[in-house]
Amino acid sequence: MTNTGNKIEQGKLLGGGPGDLPIVHTLYHTYHEWSEMLMKFPKVQRYTLGEIISQNLLTALELLLAAASMSNPAEKLSRLFAVSAKIDLLKLLIRLSKDTKCLPNEKYLKLESLLIDAGKMLGGWIKNLEHKGAQ
Repeated sequence: MTNTGNKIEQGKLLGGGPGDLPIVHTLYHTYHEWSEMLMKFPKVQRYTLGEIISQNLLTALELLLAAASMSNPAEKLSRLFAVSAKIDLLKLLIRLSKDTKCLPNEKYLKLESLLIDAGKMLGGWIKNLEHKGAQ
C-alpha cells in the first residue's frame, strides 16, 4: 500500500477484491485520520466517546467488506443498510465531539466530509441494488 500525501493509491489496499472498492478506501482513510485525531482527544473522552467512534468506524468497515463479498442481494442490502446506520451514527458522534470541544472545527469538517462522501457512495450502491431487485 502506498500512501502519497494523504492519498492511498487505488488498488493497493487489500490487493484486489472487496477491499479495493472506493467506499472501502474512503472509510479506511477516515479511520486513519480519526486515529491521529484521537491521540489529541482529552483523556477523559478518549476512552469513552473516542473509543465508541473507533469501534463504530471499524464495524462499518467490517460490515462493508462482508457486504461486498456476498452474492445474495437481500443479504447484501441488509448489510449495506447497517453500514448506512453506522455512518449516520458516526456523523452524530463526530459532531458531538466537536460540540464538546474534543475536536477542533477544521478536524470535524475533514471527518464530516469523508463520512458524507462515504454516505453518497453507499447510497448509490444501495439504489443500484434496489433497482436491480425491482427488475
